[in-house]
Amino acid sequence: MTSSLVITAHRPGPMLDRCLDSAARLDPQPQEIIVAIDGADQAVKQAADAHRFRVATCPLSPGVSATRNAGARATNSAMIVFADSDVSLPRDFIARAAHSFEENPEADAVIGSYDDEPAAPGIVPRYRNLLHHYTHQHGAREAQTFWAGCGAIRREAFMAVDGFDESYRQPSVEDIELGYRLRRAGYRIRLVPDWQVKHLKQWTFADLIFNDIGRRAIPWTCLLRREGRLDNDLNIDMAARLSAALVCMGICLLPLGFLWRPALFLGALLLALATALNWTFYRFLAHRGGWPFAIAAIPLHWVYYLGATAGFVFGHLCPRYTAHRTR
Repeated sequence: MTSSLVITAHRPGPMLDRCLDSAARLDPQPQEIIVAIDGADQAVKQAADAHRFRVATCPLSPGVSATRNAGARATNSAMIVFADSDVSLPRDFIARAAHSFEENPEADAVIGSYDDEPAAPGIVPRYRNLLHHYTHQHGAREAQTFWAGCGAIRREAFMAVDGFDESYRQPSVEDIELGYRLRRAGYRIRLVPDWQVKHLKQWTFADLIFNDIGRRAIPWTCLLRREGRLDNDLNIDMAARLSAALVCMGICLLPLGFLWRPALFLGALLLALATALNWTFYRFLAHRGGWPFAIAAIPLHWVYYLGATAGFVFGHLCPRYTAHRTR
């Protein structure tokens, strides 16, 4: 298939430069590379022009979904490949996308994952990026969602479902929502674990709390309510739901131990069970960064589960408010 690469960008900076540099080194090159710009920042356009990439501009900053759609509409190829501006693409990125469709001819879209060597140092960014990698590596191959950070879709299928929902202005669950509509329309999505990109984002502890709650857990809950579904896959599989319940109950019980000693024991037991349930993930972290890193990541994982649960509860209690605030 002929292919077009669409990179969505909002602001200039080292991550965008590294992303565009990696796109310029692709071998083979796609038929066209389009940088879809959300806003009127001339520095972003200059960065794209420096590589002689095509530019699709959205000067009124309509948001990430509308910008991706503008980039997709500017393509002329049978396969549209999406990448975020905070990733570095391997040299064979396009070749692997094409090969994924060759190996899965029934698929209308394919998605990959982050690699297991995140660019940003530090415990928090390494933990969060490796969590994403691990989750996608163990996800169902017959995927239920799409992912715009490293995803490709047949142009015919993309246009048939009208692309991304443009009511999502901030990066959120707009690609998941697209995947649900694709599946509902009878199209098939394939997860290809060995098709990978390197994430460049420097996650902070605040991102771990506010982004995962405000831009992931809450809007995803609203989307699940609207769709009337709860998939047993990726971040919301049965093991993740059970882990979240154990962590929340364990954390809530620990303070009660000052008033009632058995609560301290019970809370510790529940947290130990949650740790045991995620032991293969922690062993993976140890393999990638040593046991000190893996042990330090355990409380971060608890924070992740607490945030996911808070977003799930808030999304159910205040669906109208959250649907408005997260789009």
